[in-house]
Amino acid sequence: MTDSALPGPGVCGHWSGAESRYCRSADGVRLYIPGHRCPAHTPAAVKGQPEPPERPGWGYGSRKETQA
Repeated sequence: MTDSALPGPGVCGHWSGAESRYCRSADGVRLYIPGHRCPAHTPAAVKGQPEPPERPGWGYGSRKETQA
């Protein structure tokens, strides 16, 4: 496997063009729309913005359609 091969799930898939390689960090990786990202390469971090605050998710039964 070369360093430019696509990273698998669970590792950061941020491409560093200057270094011609993927980040591949496995610490604190979360799934975002563009793929798996470590805390240093989240969409907000790449833009230089703070991370949005944590919010409670929509749990089972919280939607009107599921309530009788």
